[in-house]
Amino acid sequence: MNLVPRRCDLERTMARCVLVVCAALMTACGGGGGQFASGGIVGTGAAAVLSVGTISAFGAGTLTVNGLPYATAAAVITVNGQPATASALKLGMVVTVQGGVKQADGSVIASSIVYRPDIQGVVSGVDVAGQAFIVLGQRVRTDRQTVFDGGTFDTLLNQHVEVSGFRASPGELLATRVEIRASIAKGAALEVTGVVSQLDGAGKTFFIGPQLIDYTQTPQAVVPPGLANGVLANAKGTAVGAGDRLLATQIQVIPTALPAPDAAQVEIEGLVASFANLGSFLVNGQLVDGRAAVFEYGSAASVADGVRVEVEGRLASGIVVASRIAIEEDAAVVIDGLAEAVDSAGGTVTVSAQRVTATANTQFDDRSAAAVRDFGLAAIRVGDRLSVSATHGTAGLTATRITRLDLSAPTGSQPDASAEGIISAFISTANFMVGAQTVNASSATFVNGAASDLANGKRVAAAGTLSGTILLATTVTFKVEDPTSPGTAEVEGAISAFVSAANFVVTGQKVDASGAAFDGGSAGSLANGVRVKASGPLANGVLVATTVSIESAPATTIEVEGTITNFVSVSNFKIAGQTVDASKASIENGSASDLANGRQCHATGPAVNGVLQASVVTLEDAAELQGASAKGLITNFLSASNFKVGGRTIDASGAIFENGTAANLGNGAKVEVEGALVGIVLRASKVAFDD
Repeated sequence: MNLVPRRCDLERTMARCVLVVCAALMTACGGGGGQFASGGIVGTGAAAVLSVGTISAFGAGTLTVNGLPYATAAAVITVNGQPATASALKLGMVVTVQGGVKQADGSVIASSIVYRPDIQGVVSGVDVAGQAFIVLGQRVRTDRQTVFDGGTFDTLLNQHVEVSGFRASPGELLATRVEIRASIAKGAALEVTGVVSQLDGAGKTFFIGPQLIDYTQTPQAVVPPGLANGVLANAKGTAVGAGDRLLATQIQVIPTALPAPDAAQVEIEGLVASFANLGSFLVNGQLVDGRAAVFEYGSAASVADGVRVEVEGRLASGIVVASRIAIEEDAAVVIDGLAEAVDSAGGTVTVSAQRVTATANTQFDDRSAAAVRDFGLAAIRVGDRLSVSATHGTAGLTATRITRLDLSAPTGSQPDASAEGIISAFISTANFMVGAQTVNASSATFVNGAASDLANGKRVAAAGTLSGTILLATTVTFKVEDPTSPGTAEVEGAISAFVSAANFVVTGQKVDASGAAFDGGSAGSLANGVRVKASGPLANGVLVATTVSIESAPATTIEVEGTITNFVSVSNFKIAGQTVDASKASIENGSASDLANGRQCHATGPAVNGVLQASVVTLEDAAELQGASAKGLITNFLSASNFKVGGRTIDASGAIFENGTAANLGNGAKVEVEGALVGIVLRASKVAFDD
């Protein structure tokens, strides 16, 4: 989803500043902490004005949230629970800002700025066509507003990421920022925030979306007493155990009340959920009454679940009574070219002969070698290479995002405008919509299809040039869900988020097995925690299973990975907080005498009375120095570059194969792998099939 911010002229800016001053006069002191359902928006204390939304730009000592600039010099800044400085705040982060004192330049002095990531973990799957990926069972969607730092969408698989965004539904997030880590450190943080469901106090498990959380390793003394179904919680750990469960070492229940008193002015950006009527719906978990609101870029009929909005109003008994609701529409087009004219005072820039207006909510991102943090319209020079996401309006094109690129990036050889999305309002090849953009493809070259394949519901990417409000496409590319195996998919793992045979999740993939043939059991065998292998065609993101195999796995088997601490003896030490007894274990890459504090290792075995009775302990720091190996059956197979052997993630894309080829790779195949560790991935140099 690409977004159109509201226009913010002088009159509106002055009016909002008056509201801030009035609120400051009305508000004395107050308290209370809180966070909404998106993970990133926590605050403390009271404020005359409270903004929850994405950071869209930086200025000299300021940051912009929901179109309002906040001065940061006096703010108490917290990032993931730790004190921080303004330099730790990044473009696209969802933050909570509290303030109230207006300055002469029109900015508001921020008293508190708080950021908390929604997810930290390793990307286990990527949906190229849907521009989405899976982390800790959560499906994360991206769009043209998503800020990528440290890489691109194409480099996500098997990378450790930190995600900030807005919760669309349990188990799904719309990312506003994705930070990709250059390498995966031992004991890298795994973290997920969301609403608790299916809490099992005796078994010490619960779900956040489709992700199973196992807190048997969390000391009972620090398990929050308020942990219950329906509360907002954050779970942290450093390892994933059997059944893809997150082995949590920390759990926090997060208050959902806004950190502001009654009558405070608030602005909330996020996705609509639980829409009952205009008088009762949620935005980021906060109840909103929009019956008296003035609407921008839409009407009351535009409000529905999943719609991205910005709500402005006042708190009354815990409810935001909205005075204004802005519908943040999809951007229609991307324009790529050189800046031909810049009018900072008028708020416009001309790119490839197209005049575009920037607003207070336009996102500014400098990806050139200059990497100016305080990048904005005033910093743009004629001749700069720009990529502009924009929408059409009565006043012309309005920018949702302006990115400055290096001049070395090609311009003249590329189309200067593009749109990607689902076809709608199809009339003919010369007249249809892609998202919010009208397209004429009568002279286009077609990829992965032909003009006769154009129809409502097809996903395409159209590129060409703008003529007024029409994209004259030179190329139209049909997007395919899975180019390597069109229309089919296979998943293997433990069931989570089980509702019925027609509605459950396996390793982040929604499955409908209502019409499947079963092996090793029946539809009645399906339940949370049961391991299955399901295969069938994909339909609208759901795997419609034709076959389901019920697999047996010891429910108590767990695995941990990390540094040895609290070493007493081979039968009594800890790994990542988990007590381990390795007295009967097979020790790989060493012997029992090598076990000691500080050694990096991986242990697998059953849990008995909270102690991991290790059957195998692998010394991993030795493997990093001497080369690594893994032997066993292939599981979690996605591709030659992403599968597991003995719990170890394998990339065999560059390997030499013995007794077989890459085509023989698949779940259940027995292999011996040799190679080197890169982060937590074994980069295979040789794969031998064991008959």
